[in-house]
Amino acid sequence: MKRPNKKTTVNSNYKVMEKEEFEKLFERYVRNELSEQELEQLMQAVKKDQYDVFLKDEIYTSLKEDEVSDFMDEQRAEIILNTILSESKSESKLVPLHPQKRNRKKTFRILFAAAGIAVLAAISSTFLFKSTPETPLKDVQQTPTEESALIAFSGKQLIHLPDGSTVLLNDNSSLEYNKNSFDDKTREVTLTGEAFFDIQRNEKKAFIVHTGKVQTKVLGTAFNINARKSSAAIEVTVARGKVQVGDAEKVYGVITPNQQIKVEKNTLAYQQSNINATAVTQWKNNYLILDDISMDQAVALISEKYKVKIQLNENIKNCRITASFLNDEDLDHILKVVCSVMEINYHYTDSGAVVIDGKGC
Repeated sequence: MKRPNKKTTVNSNYKVMEKEEFEKLFERYVRNELSEQELEQLMQAVKKDQYDVFLKDEIYTSLKEDEVSDFMDEQRAEIILNTILSESKSESKLVPLHPQKRNRKKTFRILFAAAGIAVLAAISSTFLFKSTPETPLKDVQQTPTEESALIAFSGKQLIHLPDGSTVLLNDNSSLEYNKNSFDDKTREVTLTGEAFFDIQRNEKKAFIVHTGKVQTKVLGTAFNINARKSSAAIEVTVARGKVQVGDAEKVYGVITPNQQIKVEKNTLAYQQSNINATAVTQWKNNYLILDDISMDQAVALISEKYKVKIQLNENIKNCRITASFLNDEDLDHILKVVCSVMEINYHYTDSGAVVIDGKGC
């Protein structure tokens, strides 16, 4: 079927605002100089997702001027923008900022998550990065220092841990770790829900996932854990490498690719079996993860997922991008966002193929 030629950032019922115009409006917004009509114009532009990277950068700059640590600044900026962009489309919200304009290098590191698009919102859904366990341990008392060191993540997102490992968190799930002790003698996290782990190998520091009383221990591998509250059991499935599953007293077993250990939460009775790991991790197929890869590699993944031929300009092939689309977005949405951020264009040929071109990075 023929498709009309179209360029990224074009919406049939919306006139695209030029980047320079948007930045001027935003600067005037910061100075509280916008009329009601101009403010509404800015709100509409924010909702169209084209300037997420710019907004995140401005928020981060504002927080840095409050003399907070870099680590907290960046994470707070990401959360604030996540909150802004995951609001209902019928609402208009921005947070007050007081930044001074700075020259900054362009960044193509983007992540789209939550109900709409949230730029680089993969750090946490908890504003102060403090999390209280859903079932507090009566025999453990956390000091304020220990509590503030707890880093929490919630909702579907791609998480980059300090040791270089990644965790793809499914919806209605959460992950947390103590930043002061992680990657010390061991690398330990606590999971509620479901996640796929891809762990950087370190033979001197085991990686341990706590799910209730069950402990999953690895040195470096890829595996899936399903520990949802609605399930009576915890399932650990290996995609690559070896995984040891047990509790504080004993080891249940060591499993390899396409094997699973299922542990009953109440009795801790367990069963080991052979299983198709690809089928278990089918939920990941709705996500499109472009994690610091070249545009050439990104296009290959997009082409494979959407079964469409994509032609890429030679000038763009080596440009790098980090993006995660976590809501089963359609092809046009992904092309629009990627091309908008990288300031390139796309259009369809008469045969339905996609052509991406532009100046490059």
